[in-house]
Amino acid sequence: MTISKFINNVLIFLTTIAFVAQFFIDFSTVNIATSCIILASSISTLLYFRWTKALDSHPLSSFAIIGFCLTSILGAMLAQSAAWTAVSKDLYQPLFTFSMLAMYQAIALVAHAVYRMISATSAKQGLLRNAFQSLGVYATPAALNLWIIGVMGLFFVLLSNISPVARGLSFLAWSPFLIPIYLQQMGPSYCNAKKNYILLFMFTILVGLVAMAFNARAMMLSGIATVALLFFLIGLRSDKLVSNKMLLRLGVLVIFGIALSWPVSNMVTAMAIARADRGKVSGAEMVAKTLENFQKQDKIDSFRKEVLTRELRSSYDEGYIKSPFVARFVITQFHDNAMYFAGKVSDKGAEQVMSVSGDFFWATLPQPFLDALKIDVNKEKMYFSMGDVLVNLAVGIPLGGQKTGSVFGQGWVMFGVFFSFIYFFMCLILFLALDLFAIRATAGKVELAVIGMLNVWPNFLFGITADSLHYLFIGVVRGVIQSVLLYAIVFAISKAISGLISKLMHEKPIVNSSYAVK
Repeated sequence: MTISKFINNVLIFLTTIAFVAQFFIDFSTVNIATSCIILASSISTLLYFRWTKALDSHPLSSFAIIGFCLTSILGAMLAQSAAWTAVSKDLYQPLFTFSMLAMYQAIALVAHAVYRMISATSAKQGLLRNAFQSLGVYATPAALNLWIIGVMGLFFVLLSNISPVARGLSFLAWSPFLIPIYLQQMGPSYCNAKKNYILLFMFTILVGLVAMAFNARAMMLSGIATVALLFFLIGLRSDKLVSNKMLLRLGVLVIFGIALSWPVSNMVTAMAIARADRGKVSGAEMVAKTLENFQKQDKIDSFRKEVLTRELRSSYDEGYIKSPFVARFVITQFHDNAMYFAGKVSDKGAEQVMSVSGDFFWATLPQPFLDALKIDVNKEKMYFSMGDVLVNLAVGIPLGGQKTGSVFGQGWVMFGVFFSFIYFFMCLILFLALDLFAIRATAGKVELAVIGMLNVWPNFLFGITADSLHYLFIGVVRGVIQSVLLYAIVFAISKAISGLISKLMHEKPIVNSSYAVK
C-alpha cells in the first residue's frame, strides 16, 4: 500500500469512528442528521482525491479543498467526538450550517474537476509562469538562502504592526522551516542535516520568545503548522510503499503530538491572559508574565471558564471547540454565526451589506489611487469586519470587535441562492491563483515553489473561503503579484549576502533552479 492510500484510509477510518461515536454521544434527530451530512460530504471528498490524480497535478488547489473539509466540516466531528461532545452542540443551526457547507464543498469539487479538465487542454504554462520563472520564484534556494530570508522575515514580523510592506513580507519568517522538506526531497546533498536541525531548534525557541514578547499567539504556531501541513501534503502525494519503519515513526509523531497538545494549549491560554499587559510593559516582562501564567494551572483553568461564560452570554458565540489548540484548526462556528445572522438581515439590511462590501473592495486599493479616482472611502473609519456588519444589521449589536465572518453568510445576504453559481466561478479563479505556485519540473513531477509552501497554512484554512469576499479579492488580485515581487527582491538580497558569505568562507553557494516551464 502506498503512503497516499494509507493516509486516505486512516482519514476514512477516523471519519467512520467519529461518526459512530456521535450515536452514543447524542442520539437526537438533529445531531444524527448533522453527522450523516458530515459523513457523506467528507467521504465523497476523500474518495475524489483517492480516485483521481488531482493532488499530483494540482497540489495546492487540491490541498485547499482538503483544508476546507478538515477545518469546516470533518474537523468539527473529529474534534467533538474526541472530546465526547455532540457535533451539533453550541451551534446556532447545525443542520442548516453543515448542509450549506456540504453544498459549497460539492460545488468546489465539481469546479475543481472542471478546472483540471480545462488546464489539461493547455500545452503551455503561460506568460505569467514564464515571468515568475525569470524572477526565481520556482528556484530551490540553498539552506543558507533560507536562513537569510528567515531572519529577514522575522525582522519584518516585528515591524508588521507599523508597516504594510513589512506585513506583506512577514510570511518569509518561516523559510528555515522548509529545510526539512528539502532534505526529505533531495537527501543529504542539500545541506548538513545535523547542523541545520540544531539551528532550527534554536530558531524555534527564538520565534517562541519573540511571540511571547509581542503576545502574538498565531506566530507561536505558524512555523510548526507550516511544516506539519507540508509533510501531510507530501504524504498525500507520495507513491512510496508503507514500511514498518515509517509506521513506527508515524506512531511516535502521533504520540508526541498528542503529548504536546496539552502544554501548547496552556501556553496559548497563558499568552491570552498576558494580553492585558501588551503595550504596557517591555518585551522581557511580557515573556516573564507569560511563563509565570503558564506555570499556574489554576489561573489557566479559571481564565478558560471565564471566557466560556462570557461566550455563552454573547449573541455572537465563538465558543465551539473547547481546546484552544484544536480551535485554531476548526472554523465551523464562524460559518455558523455568519449564516445564522445573515438569515436575520432584512432586505434593507442586505442593501447596506452590498454597500459596505463595495467599500471594503475599494479599501483594498492604495489611498493615492482612491484619491485620483475621487472615491470617497475613509479607511480610517473601517475598523470593523463583515462579521460585525452582519450581527449589527441582524440584532443591533454595535460595530467593532472584529468578529470573524464568512463569505457564505455574506454571499447569501447579497445574492441569495444565486451565490452558489457565483461561488462556482470564484473557485475556478481561486484554484488558478493557488496553483501558480506549483510548477512541473524537468522530471515531470509537479513541485511546490517556496511561496506556495510558505502559504500552505493560510491556504489550508482560507484557500477557498474567508472572513469576507474582499479578502479573497485581495488574495487573487493583489496578493499573488505582491508576494512574487516581494519574494523576488528578498531572494535576490539573500543570494547577494550568501555570495558574500561564501567568498569570505571560500565556498560556492548552491542554488538549484532545475524547474523548467513546459
